[in-house]
Amino acid sequence: LFYGRSRMTRVTFDEKYYPAVKETLYQATLENGLTVTLLPKNDFNEVYGVVTVQVGSVDTEFTARDGIRKTYPKGIAHFLEHKLFEDENGNDLLQEFVDLGAESNAFTSFTKTSYLFSTTENVEECLELLQDLIGEAYFTEESVQREQGIIQQEIEMYQDNPDYRLFFSALANLYPGTALAQDIAGNRESIAEITVEDLDENFETFYHPSNMSLFLVGNFDLEKTVATISEQQNSYEIDDEKSAIKRRALKLSPVVPTASMRMEVSRPKLAVAMRGNNKISKRKLFRYKLILKLLFDMMFGWTSKRYQKMYENGKIDASLTLEVEVEERFHFVMLTMDTQEPVALSHQIRTAIKEFAHDMDVTEEHLDIVKSEMYGDLMHGLNSLEYMATQYETLIDGENLFDLPKILQDIHLEDILEVGHEFIDHCDMIDFTIFPK
Repeated sequence: LFYGRSRMTRVTFDEKYYPAVKETLYQATLENGLTVTLLPKNDFNEVYGVVTVQVGSVDTEFTARDGIRKTYPKGIAHFLEHKLFEDENGNDLLQEFVDLGAESNAFTSFTKTSYLFSTTENVEECLELLQDLIGEAYFTEESVQREQGIIQQEIEMYQDNPDYRLFFSALANLYPGTALAQDIAGNRESIAEITVEDLDENFETFYHPSNMSLFLVGNFDLEKTVATISEQQNSYEIDDEKSAIKRRALKLSPVVPTASMRMEVSRPKLAVAMRGNNKISKRKLFRYKLILKLLFDMMFGWTSKRYQKMYENGKIDASLTLEVEVEERFHFVMLTMDTQEPVALSHQIRTAIKEFAHDMDVTEEHLDIVKSEMYGDLMHGLNSLEYMATQYETLIDGENLFDLPKILQDIHLEDILEVGHEFIDHCDMIDFTIFPK
């Protein structure tokens, strides 16, 4: 155990060593509910800090702690991310990080919002600024109107990106009528509806320490850092009621089986996507996601016979990508690629997926290969502080990125086939194509 002392309380950090990756993590949950994980790596010059808030683009409908059901415009989580970089005097906190010799950024996903910095100096000051950034919020009518214009321009910019349009158009057909059917940033109409009151209410609901985690990795003094975090967090009011948020399940409507559009592209772009309809317990989410990745890597990854054959025959190129998202409220798999034969290839891929249990690439030997590749990617990633800062997440029972080698060791072909049947036998499958104009 490692003890750090602030002015008000003593914080006890659990120390855990991960022999497979030779890393030691220090973790504690503070009195106000904030989860703090520290990974000192003194052989690096840099430090990365990231605060992750459990709120994303799907959190537009929920029941607040007072029992009242709330509905907010699409894109509000991303809007809030933008606005938190502005202090009460209208100053840009990004510039304050620059003044400290640091870089800062933020991003919003379907279920999370993260704020991060990287620096080689003024670590404690950057850490204090990061906590200030997510600890307080200031909104005015004027600043909200100004931000509406900025975000609408951002949305329009992404609409010109064919790969982006392919992914989100396919997702909209998998989850019609839900927040997943919209860009993470929302759309022009939803952004125009966001008010100061909406932002205040969302900040009060979700930006509570019990709904956030802080991860710091790199060259820092462990004892000083614990004291800095503890002292600052002790200054925030503790309100246990704020953690009781009931998030609304996504209402699943029938999928749109096939659709297309035209854009300025040199060759067609195809997406084949599957929506999982089976329920997955929270305890199994991480393992389930790994197994789905392994299965689809075996069938369509670069080590598969199918990929090699399609590549050699010119049906696909190196653009083929696999996206696997497994969350408590939704899960899907999407393959995207450039191809001159989107209709024929979609049929081939759909057929192969449905017959996965008899696939020539789904074998124990091939599983060992893709597991080794995933392990290799992890070990390569652990050479990057940015990778660790952005990929680390504490899951159920404390499982995290550094448990990956142990989990991979416990996955066998029968596990792949079992999850494959759970997912594929009950999924809805769609395709979406972008044709050249």
